[in-house]
Amino acid sequence: MVFSSIQKHFKNVEAQCGISGSQLWVLWELRNRPGLKVSELATKLSIHQSTASNLIDKLARRSMLQKQRQDVDQRVVRLFITEQGLQVLEKAPGAPRGILLDALEQLSAQDLQLLHSSLAKVVDILKPDEDDALMPLAGTK
Repeated sequence: MVFSSIQKHFKNVEAQCGISGSQLWVLWELRNRPGLKVSELATKLSIHQSTASNLIDKLARRSMLQKQRQDVDQRVVRLFITEQGLQVLEKAPGAPRGILLDALEQLSAQDLQLLHSSLAKVVDILKPDEDDALMPLAGTK
């Protein structure tokens, strides 16, 4: 039920916005924190920097975000949402960071700790590849 709900949400995002859930989350972060660096954005999304770069490039090609080199060090790229990106964000169904994160934020600290310890046991049994932890559920489109 959890994964079906997440998949349904991301399908709704794509249908209404024309972008993936991960791309929507990028726009949401940039609206709230203009001028983030790529590494900062990757950290906020809990994804690898190369995955963040791919998301950024796709959104930049569609004029939904802009890359700017403002610092003395020209290697530093700052990211800004554009008017077109804001328009897409306004069309989004609720929970731009995804319904799972939204639901988790509504749990008490005690419930989160219990969930964390229970999921740690499940992960120990599954023995997943550590690279899987850096893959967004929403895909990268």
